[in-house]
Amino acid sequence: MARVLGLDLGSHSVKAVLLETTMRGFQVKSYRTAPVALEGERLPRLEAALAQLLAEGPLTADSLVVAIPGVAMATHTLALPFSDQKKVEAALSGEVADQLPFDLDEAVYDYQANETKTGDVKGAQVLVGVVKRAELEGLLESLKKSKLDPRVVTHPGLTYQNVLSTVETSADDEGVAVVDLGHERVSLAIGKPGGPVDFARMFMGGGLALSKALAAEFQIPLAEAQTWKESHGAVGAEVVGPDAERAAGAFMRALQPVVRELRSSIKAYSALMKRPVTRLVLCGGTARLLGLAGQLEKDLGITTSLVTLPADAQGSLGLNAGPEAVQAWALAMRGQATGAKAPRFNLRRGEFAFKSDFDFVKDKVGQLAAFGVVLLVLLIASGVARNTILERREKAVDQVLCDVTQRILGRCEKNFDIALNLLEGKESPAAGVPKRTAVTLLAEVSQRIPADSPVTLERVTVDLDRIELVCQAPSVKQMEDVIAALKTYKCFKEISEGKVEKSKDGTKVGFRLDVKVECPDESSEGQG
Repeated sequence: MARVLGLDLGSHSVKAVLLETTMRGFQVKSYRTAPVALEGERLPRLEAALAQLLAEGPLTADSLVVAIPGVAMATHTLALPFSDQKKVEAALSGEVADQLPFDLDEAVYDYQANETKTGDVKGAQVLVGVVKRAELEGLLESLKKSKLDPRVVTHPGLTYQNVLSTVETSADDEGVAVVDLGHERVSLAIGKPGGPVDFARMFMGGGLALSKALAAEFQIPLAEAQTWKESHGAVGAEVVGPDAERAAGAFMRALQPVVRELRSSIKAYSALMKRPVTRLVLCGGTARLLGLAGQLEKDLGITTSLVTLPADAQGSLGLNAGPEAVQAWALAMRGQATGAKAPRFNLRRGEFAFKSDFDFVKDKVGQLAAFGVVLLVLLIASGVARNTILERREKAVDQVLCDVTQRILGRCEKNFDIALNLLEGKESPAAGVPKRTAVTLLAEVSQRIPADSPVTLERVTVDLDRIELVCQAPSVKQMEDVIAALKTYKCFKEISEGKVEKSKDGTKVGFRLDVKVECPDESSEGQG
């Protein structure tokens, strides 16, 4: 069972959620957190916090997922009149270069494209995340010091696709905004419930700004203001007492830039997607501030609440500790998602690609080459043997047809259609002439599986009374389509399904079909 570690590299604390995938889904194995020092450069503070986090014991995982910390990543939203991946990638470099204040060679970027449709025209809504190459290199180097090598480095906002899937709404076409109020940064993600993230961005603001405003208001040290805020801080209807009211005034002044950014971002999303935002869910450590949800609901005019994680993500392992654990959980969920459920965005591409995958292939390249040669030889030998067998059987059938027509007609006729027209009568010796050959049966199979079908025929064994098919397809539905198509031929009487197995990467299923060949009496069908 695979183990996935989601690591939230926050500026106030680092949080780690360890998931273990099971046959039925996943299970939260542990949740761990460590504080980040208030003073100093970001990366050294982060390294010290990670050392403290790992000092409690190793967090062994098959893959690690992180998001770019801070506000180093710039986000651009592009609307393109096409959705083909090659066209999107070809257009991106020019679009990104036009919006950067520095050279494109100094940047690393990736994108997430969501298909859109206007009338009969398909397009794409593209979220592009750009970070300076030096920022990504510095982050990977800091993680390497802690012996951490992330398989995925993603956009902070795109991780909340998993949170959108937990939101229940009554309307089909409405937007939900997920707002992560951190210590120094606010992350915003907007999309439809259960759908992908359509709009994402990050901006400065959060708990640190509130603590600084409180320290300035009461002329106290920042650390003392931080402690008082966490213990007694409140806004809106939760404020009780003159000191609390004074503190709430300082908090509200510090929150105004965040409210303005949220308001403008929500308006931009509604204009872009032609969809109103009717729900706002809060997460992050600052979301703990008493009365904050009610105050934002009043300021923005949008129903606001704290995020609620699924029951299997809470409980005795500590994820019920609070909204600050949400991003680490969402990152771990990103790591265990596969196929269409997994967002595309990952900065570990090209020169920054996850090295362990290539190292494994390098170590195994000799074995893989030998295996490939052996497989090729076996395939060639198998093809020659099958062709030889089919050729012998066809010659034997032709000889039987020649013998019968020589005895009945006085001449040898090997063309089946001509001989069939000359020979008449159910009780004549013509009844002994095979009406089907292995070649015609193979042709019937080929005609019933369209050339553009996603089904791959890996092996076909044809006898006059039985056909065996070994196939591979994206899902079980294609197997059912193949069975339905084969049943349209009158000679395929019984089709038995063999064992269905998933491929190692989980993207395809393999299956075997046994087809009983039994052609009805055509003459009796005509009489009936």
